[in-house]
Amino acid sequence: MVGTKARLAIAAIVTSAFLASPVMLPSASAAETSLKIVSPKSGATVKSPFDLKYIYHKGPRANHVHVYVDGDLYKPTHDNPVSMDLPAGKHLIVIKAATRHHHLLGPKAQVTVTVQ
Repeated sequence: MVGTKARLAIAAIVTSAFLASPVMLPSASAAETSLKIVSPKSGATVKSPFDLKYIYHKGPRANHVHVYVDGDLYKPTHDNPVSMDLPAGKHLIVIKAATRHHHLLGPKAQVTVTVQ
């Protein structure tokens, strides 16, 4: 049976070894998923149909995007640009990163456009 002092000494050695060993973490760029809509700009007036262009940096779980218009799913897609045919009026377009199983990830981007 090991005494209290011996257990404390063993715990100190294990803790020291753990803290001294290099910790391997994935690089930030490998783990990050980001989205940015580059066209049209938010507040733009467009004629339908128009192209929605975006920059998509996929992290390890990201696969495609889901496009929403005014809160409703427009379509899941791998396309870039996305051809959009919307009725006249003001619309909020949101794109969200998704996994191959269509689970939504945190990153999203949005623009508001007025269609003539």
